[in-house]
Amino acid sequence: MGRSLRLAVIGDPHVAVPRDDPDPRLEVDPGRKLHGLSVELLRATVQAVHRHTVDAALVLGDLTRDSELFNHEQALAVLSELKAPYYLVTGNHDLIRQRTDDVTYPDTERLDRRELCEFYRDRGLPDGMTRYVVELEGGVALIVMDSNRTLAELADAGESLKRQDDGWLGEQQLGWLEGVLDQCTKGQRLPLIALHHSIVEHSPAEQPGHMLYRIFRYWKLHDADKLLGVLSRYQVPLVLSGHLHAQSINSTNDTYNLVTSATVSYPHAWRLLTFTDRVAHVESHRITSIPSVPDLAEQSLQWMGEGMAELIKEKAGSYPMVGSLAGKLADAVTGSRWWTRFCDGTLAGFSREDFQKPAVNGLGNVVTKQLLATMADYGTWKSLRPDPNQLEIPL
Repeated sequence: MGRSLRLAVIGDPHVAVPRDDPDPRLEVDPGRKLHGLSVELLRATVQAVHRHTVDAALVLGDLTRDSELFNHEQALAVLSELKAPYYLVTGNHDLIRQRTDDVTYPDTERLDRRELCEFYRDRGLPDGMTRYVVELEGGVALIVMDSNRTLAELADAGESLKRQDDGWLGEQQLGWLEGVLDQCTKGQRLPLIALHHSIVEHSPAEQPGHMLYRIFRYWKLHDADKLLGVLSRYQVPLVLSGHLHAQSINSTNDTYNLVTSATVSYPHAWRLLTFTDRVAHVESHRITSIPSVPDLAEQSLQWMGEGMAELIKEKAGSYPMVGSLAGKLADAVTGSRWWTRFCDGTLAGFSREDFQKPAVNGLGNVVTKQLLATMADYGTWKSLRPDPNQLEIPL
């Protein structure tokens, strides 16, 4: 390559303009997505990027809450403030989705893929395409792919509409990728691939045989194995993803999958990638303050914990035999910071000593032991992988 490339990578903004919500932080997803602060968080991220010299910026999808036109208009307005060229990945929340009755604004105009392409044509989507290739500095070819299916495409494929958040590439797009990678090889360009969904496991629960496998097995692409075969043949070193709202890294066959957390969720991190001849240097930067929440770092950590506690109480409370334990389990898990450490990429080394066992007996003791074993398993799994926040990836 020639001179180095400096690329800003921004995770899922989920822009959602507040609409008379009683709590502007929360809306429909307590703790995890701070929808009511989404515009301010994205603008703070753009301003943080401006404090660095970058050649381009990449946004990893889920630009809006649920592809509402007025939210896309706000997202475009903020992203247009970027001083460097920016490129967009399409996420599952950037297409028309099935909605529940408790959604705050269900009757507004929404964009599906065709409308999305027209809206962002040459304003983040070159030539109005959700899969494309652009030439970046340093001989890098940025290859952006679309890992989503519209509701109509799900129906045509005979898939349940409940899988609207799952990821697929499909044979045609994989064939297109092979042609692009072949041209990269002939032109001696470094391929850098970006798509919304992850392509390898980022937690032990995604591995067959794990007790939580049925829940987490589709965080990554359904056809990830086929994609990894293509990437291995062409020795692609790095794939960038969002979707998980966590700082994470894993690799297989010398291909690294780097996941960047969401601007809308704790830890509100973005990345600066510097590509040289042999290495991609990865730096992580966090938004710790915004005008409406000066102590964002502390407040968001607390809100994330509260959201996890609510989720545990909801799920555990639905099982009669363990429902009475829900509050104690929620307090123990949030007190250990297990989930927030998963999200901010510091879970490596988490052990039983980090968990204060609640005062329970009988069945409660059995449930607690199983829960603790699962949590410690995550800590061990993460300890076997690089630090996802600051690292160097061989090219």
